[in-house]
Amino acid sequence: MASQKTPGRKSTKRQARKKAPVKKLTVAREEGPRGWFLPILESAYTRLVPRDQAETGTRGARTTRGAATRGAFRSHLQPDRGEEVLAPVPQDLWRDRLAEYQRRKGAAAAGRPRTRGPAVPGERNWAPLGPSVVLGGQAHGLPPVGGRISGIAVAAGGQTVYAASANGGVFRSDDGGVSWRSLMDAFDMDPTHFASTSLACGAIAIDAADPERIYVGTGEGDTHQLFDNRIVNSLPAYRGIGPIRSDDGGETWLAEPTAAGSPDLAGKAFFALAVDPSDRENVVGATTEGLYQRVTGAGGAPEWVQCRPGVHSSVVVAAAGGTTRFFAAEWSGGVFQSTDGTHWSAVGTGFPTANVGRIALGVQPDNPDLVYALVANRRGALLGVFRLGGTGAWKRISSPPDVLPAEDGNGQGDYDLAIAVDPQDAGWIYLGGSYFDDGQLWPASVWRCRVQASGTGFRMTGEPIGLQAHADVHVLVHTPGEPDELWVGCDGGVFLNRDPRGSGLFKARNNGLACLCTNFFAQHPTDPGVLFCGLQDNGTARASGGPIWNHVNWGDGGYCLINWADPRQVLVFANGTVYRATDGGQGHDSWEPAEFPWALMTEPIVGPPYNPSQPAESKIVALAAGQTVHLSKDFGKTWPTEAALPITSSIFALTFASAKRFFVGTTAGEVFRVDQSGTTWREARLDDVAAGPLGLRGLIADVAIDWTDATLQSIYVAFGGTGDFRHVWHFDGTRWEARSGPGDDRTNLLDVEHNAIVVDRDAPDNVYVGADIGVWHSPDAGQSWRPLPNALPDAPIFDLQMHPTRRLLRAATHGRGLYELRVD
Repeated sequence: MASQKTPGRKSTKRQARKKAPVKKLTVAREEGPRGWFLPILESAYTRLVPRDQAETGTRGARTTRGAATRGAFRSHLQPDRGEEVLAPVPQDLWRDRLAEYQRRKGAAAAGRPRTRGPAVPGERNWAPLGPSVVLGGQAHGLPPVGGRISGIAVAAGGQTVYAASANGGVFRSDDGGVSWRSLMDAFDMDPTHFASTSLACGAIAIDAADPERIYVGTGEGDTHQLFDNRIVNSLPAYRGIGPIRSDDGGETWLAEPTAAGSPDLAGKAFFALAVDPSDRENVVGATTEGLYQRVTGAGGAPEWVQCRPGVHSSVVVAAAGGTTRFFAAEWSGGVFQSTDGTHWSAVGTGFPTANVGRIALGVQPDNPDLVYALVANRRGALLGVFRLGGTGAWKRISSPPDVLPAEDGNGQGDYDLAIAVDPQDAGWIYLGGSYFDDGQLWPASVWRCRVQASGTGFRMTGEPIGLQAHADVHVLVHTPGEPDELWVGCDGGVFLNRDPRGSGLFKARNNGLACLCTNFFAQHPTDPGVLFCGLQDNGTARASGGPIWNHVNWGDGGYCLINWADPRQVLVFANGTVYRATDGGQGHDSWEPAEFPWALMTEPIVGPPYNPSQPAESKIVALAAGQTVHLSKDFGKTWPTEAALPITSSIFALTFASAKRFFVGTTAGEVFRVDQSGTTWREARLDDVAAGPLGLRGLIADVAIDWTDATLQSIYVAFGGTGDFRHVWHFDGTRWEARSGPGDDRTNLLDVEHNAIVVDRDAPDNVYVGADIGVWHSPDAGQSWRPLPNALPDAPIFDLQMHPTRRLLRAATHGRGLYELRVD
C-alpha cells in the first residue's frame, strides 16, 4: 500500500537521484490505500453493457443511474464519470459464483479418486513458485516480509498461532511463528458440499481452552470504508461469504448461516470476533452489516443473528469472578456493552460524538471493568485515546503519540487502527496505526504508551517501537497472559516483539506465510527460475533460480519486464515511476527512475514477442500512461516516441503482436490496433467496426494475439467487470464474436472479472484466461471452457503468461504468489 507520501515510500538515497520531467495528467488520484484498492474494485464491478444498449462515443458505456450515491462519485478509471460505470451487483454475488465454481470443479473431477489434499493424483497439478516470504523487505533492518494480515489468534504458550490474511486464507504455525502452513488449500475438495470460504479474511478467533476450534469472519473489514466511500449500488465488501469455523485446527471448514430475519453476511466483511471464555459456542462478530451473535438455532445448528445494525469496527471480551462482559464499538456511534452477547447498552458517559470515525477497543482478558478506545476521526486522522473504568465517564488521555500521521488533515485510521493492553499492567497500552514518518523507510507505527493519572484525568507518554516492522498495522495481540510477547499483523505479514515493555525489537515471523498479493510478473526467456514479480504493499521481488525471493525495489510493485536478448536489462513499475536496471535487478541500488503521467496504479509495460532471430527487437518497449503509449528503442534508457490515442479514458491493456504492431484496450471498452508506418505510429479503432462490432461495453482487462492468423490481425480480448458471462471475445480482422462458451451453465465462463488472457503460441486453439475465480482453459478457441483448479488456491488471478521456451503456464495470484502448470 502506498503511504500518504507520493509516489510511495522511498529511501532518501533513491529520492536524491535525478528523475525525468513529470508530465501532468488531469486524473485526480487518491493516495494511501485508496490509490490501489479502489481502482481494483472498480475494475471488478465495471458494468458490462451490450453495445446496442449503450451510447456510442469515446466515453464508452453510459446507462441509467443506479441507486443514489452517499456522496459525489468519482471514477478512477474513467475520469469525470459517475456511478453509471458500475454494475448493480447483488450482495451474494461472490458466494454464488464460488458455489458455481465448486460445481464446475466437481464435474471436471467426476470419477477421480477422492483426496484430502489440493493436488489430484495422476493429474497435472499447479505447483507453487513463491514467494512464500520475501527477504530484505521494507522496514529498518530489511526484514523478511509476507502479505497483508488482518487478524492473529494466539493459543496459550505462544506456540500455536493462526494468521488470517487479506486474500490468501488462514495460516497456522505450531512453532511460535517460525514457520507457517496454509489451511485453505484443500477445504473445497468435496464439490457436493459447498463449505468453503473465499480467501479474503477479516477476523479470526479461537477457543482459549481448545485452540483447534477456530472461527473466521470472511471479507476484509479494514478496507470497508475505502469501498463504502467509492462504490455505490450496495456492492459487497471484497469477497466475503460470511462466517466459517473449524473444529480440527483448520483441516476442514464449515460455513455457518445467517439466521432468518437477519441481513445475510454474504458479501459483507468482518472486523473482529470475540469468543465467550465460558462458552465457546457464544461468539460475537463486529461486521460491516452490524453486530452479530452466534446462537443455536431451532434445529440445533448454529446460526448468526444481528444484535445491532450499523457498521461495528471492534468487539472484545473480558471475564473475571463469574462476570463476562463484551464491549463493541459502532463506527461513528460509540461503545456498547453486554454480559451475554445478546442484550446491548451504551457504556459510560461522555464518549465523543462529533467527528467520530473508526473505533478500536482494547481490554485485559481478565478485567471486565476497564476498556480503552482508540478513535480516528472521519478523515482517518487521530481523534483521541479514551479510557473507561467501571461505569463512570470516559476520560480522554492527553498527549497521544502521532500514531496516524496526517497530511492535509487526512490519515489512514479507516484502514490501520489497532490497540492492545498489557495483560498484567493496564497502565501499559500499545497503539498501532499506519507508518512512522522517519523520512526514509516509513516503517510500522507501533507505540508503547505509559498511561498515568493526571489530576482528574489521564495522560500518556509514548515511544515508537515498530521500526523493525512493516508499515500499516491491522492487529496487535499478546500471547495469553504474556506481557513480553506482543504480535503485530500488518501489510508486511506477522512480527513478534519479546520485550515490548523494554528494549525489545520486532522480529519477522513470515517464513512460509505465502499470502503476498502478486500483481504482475516477468520471466527469464531461457532460465525459468529467474522471475520478478510486482507485489501490492511490498515492492518488487526477484527469484534467481530457487525458492528464495529477495526484495529489490520499493513502493507498490506493478508490471515487470526482462529483456529477452539481454536479461541484465530489467524494467519494473511502481507508483507512477518506471525503474530500469542493467545488472539484472540484483538489489535496491540497481535502479534508475523515470517518471511518467500516472493514471493507473499498475500501468502496463510490454515488449514484442520472443524472437531470438531478431535480437534488436528485444530493445523495443511500450508503456501505456493515460491516453498515450510511450515507446523506447533502447529498453527504457530513453523514451523519444509517443503515440496518443483519441480516447478520454485510460489504456488498461497493451500487447505487441510484432515489433511494428501492438493492440490496446481501454477502461471504456475501446480497442485499437497501432501500426508503425515509417517513423510514426498510426492507430485504427477496432471495437466499432461496421461488419460486426464488439458486443459489449466495459473495461478491457487484457488482449492476446491469435497466433493462427499469420497476418497478426486477429486477437482475443478479456473483459473485467460484471453483468454478462461473455467475458472473452475474438476479432478475426473483420468482425467480433463472443468466445465465452455456448450459453449453457456447463461450459461457459463465470460472470466475474477476467484479468488476463493468453494463447498457446505452439498450439493456438488452446486459450487460457485468469479470472477473479480460477484459471480456465479452452481447447477449441473459446467455444467451451473448463477450470484448471488442481492445487491452485481460489485467489484472484491478476496475470497469466506462457513461458516462451518451456511448456509452462504461469499465474500470478493476488494473495498466494505465483503458480505454474505444465501444459503438456
